[in-house]
Amino acid sequence: MTENMMDREVNRKVTGLFLNVTSMIFIFILYTSLLPYNVTGNLGDVSFASFVDTLRISAISAQQGTWIAHAIFNLLLTFVASIYCQQTSKKIMWIFMYGAIIIFGVLIEYFQMFIGSRGTSLVDIYANIAGMGFGFIAWALFGKFTVRVVKDFIQHGTLSIGSVKKIYLAFVIAIILFPFDFFINMLQLQIAFASKGMPLFENNSAQGIGTISLVAAMLLLFPLGVIYKMVPTRRKSRDISLVFKFTFLLLFLEILQFFEISGQSSFPSYFAKLIGFCAGLYIGRFLSLKFLLDTLLRMRLLILLVTPVFLWVAFKIKGGVFTFSSSLDDIMAVIGNTSFLPFKYYINVGSGEALLSFLLNFVIFIPIGGVVAVYYISKEIEQRRSFSSLVKLGLLCAILLELAVLVWGLERPDITNIIVSGFALPLGYYFVLMAQNAVNMKSVD
Repeated sequence: MTENMMDREVNRKVTGLFLNVTSMIFIFILYTSLLPYNVTGNLGDVSFASFVDTLRISAISAQQGTWIAHAIFNLLLTFVASIYCQQTSKKIMWIFMYGAIIIFGVLIEYFQMFIGSRGTSLVDIYANIAGMGFGFIAWALFGKFTVRVVKDFIQHGTLSIGSVKKIYLAFVIAIILFPFDFFINMLQLQIAFASKGMPLFENNSAQGIGTISLVAAMLLLFPLGVIYKMVPTRRKSRDISLVFKFTFLLLFLEILQFFEISGQSSFPSYFAKLIGFCAGLYIGRFLSLKFLLDTLLRMRLLILLVTPVFLWVAFKIKGGVFTFSSSLDDIMAVIGNTSFLPFKYYINVGSGEALLSFLLNFVIFIPIGGVVAVYYISKEIEQRRSFSSLVKLGLLCAILLELAVLVWGLERPDITNIIVSGFALPLGYYFVLMAQNAVNMKSVD
C-alpha cells in the first residue's frame, strides 16, 4: 500500500470516528434531557405558541447547575462536529451541522414541555448557544492537535509522550475548573479568598478533612510533573522556567474558580498543587520510560500477587463487607430499588459526587489494564489485544465487581460504573504499550 493510500485510509477512519462520536453525543444529550426521569405527562398547554410564551416569561437568572451541563455538552458536541466538518472539506456541512445543533437544542427544550418533571427555560437555550461558541473556539485552538493525536493512535496504537503531556494537562485544567475541585473544596480549609470573606476556619473538623483535600490536590498534579520529565532514557536537568510557567498557570486557574458561582479557591490548595507538580518533576528526573518498563517486567510476579489485594481494597471501598449474611430476599430488594438507566445515578447525586465516582472507576481499572499489558510484554506476545476486546474485558471485570459488592455488601449495582470501567481498562493497557514503543523506537535510533 502506497503512502498516499495509507493517508487516505487513515483520514477515512478519522472522519468516520468523529461522525460516530458526534452522533453518540447527540443521542446522549437526547437521552439525558428526556429519559432518566419519572416521565409524567404535562396536563398543561404544550402547543408551540405556549412554548414561545414560556421562553419569553422564563427567568433570565438561574443557578449554575441548571445550565452548566447545557454549555458543557454543547461545547463537546460543537468541538467534535467541527472536526468532522473539517475532515469532510465540504463547506455546506458546516452550515448543516451548526444548524442541526441549534435546532436540536430548541427542540429538546420544546420536548421537555411534554414531561411534567422537566422545565423549559430561555437560559438553557442561551447556554446552548454559549456552548457552541466555546466549542468553536476550542476547535480553532485544539482541533488540529486532536486530529493529529487520533491519527497517531490509529497508525501506531499508542501516543507520544508529548501528546500525553498535553492531554493530561487538559485533564488537570478540566478537573480543577469543574466539579471535582468544587466538591473537594467543600472539605477544604476555608481560608483566604476561598470563603469570599474573612480568613477563618468554619469549624475544627474542617482542618482534618481539609488535609485529605490538600493531599488529593498534590496527587492530581504529581503525575503531570512526572510525565513532563518522562523520556525514553534518563535525563537530569533543571526546569526553572517550567516551574515558573506552572506557578502562574495554577494561580490563574485558582483565581478563575473565585469567579465561579459554586467554585472555591484557597491558597493551601494552590500551593498543594504546585508542590505536587514540582515533586513530580523532581522524581521524574531519576526515572525514564526504560527504567519504568524494566521495573514493571522485573516485578511482574509481585504485581500479579498484589493484584488480588488491590481488587480486595477496591471491593472494600465500593462497600463490600464479606459477611456472607445477605439473603436472596435482601439481594432482590436491592435489585428492585436499582435503576439500570445509564448515567441516572450521576444525574441524581450531583456533579461533585458523580465525578468522584467516575474517577474512582478509573483509579481501579487503569492499573488492571496495565497488568494485562505487562503480561503480554513479559510473554513476548506480539499480537496485541484490540480496543474492543479490552473494553469487553473491562466490562466483564466491572460486572463481576458490581455483583460481588451486591452480594456481600448489599450495595446497588450501577450500569454507569460498568460502562466507565469498560473504557478505563484500555487506558492502562495502552499507557504501558506507549512506554514500550517509545523505548523500542529509541533503541532503533
